[in-house]
Amino acid sequence: MKHGGKRTGAGRKPAPDGTAKIAYGTKLDPVVVQYLRECDNAAETIETTIKRSKAFREWLRLTNASGE
Repeated sequence: MKHGGKRTGAGRKPAPDGTAKIAYGTKLDPVVVQYLRECDNAAETIETTIKRSKAFREWLRLTNASGE
């Protein structure tokens, strides 16, 4: 089934390879969940916090993984 309308080229284009978000569920401390529920965008808050952490930046450097 086509998505995005009848016109040729209509609709959202697919994300470039390796940039699509992946769903990931985990258990968190209730206080952390309470904080995230008060944030405008919980996923963005988590992602930004991790990407700014020293441990993540070091891991990224050592594994040569692609980061944004």
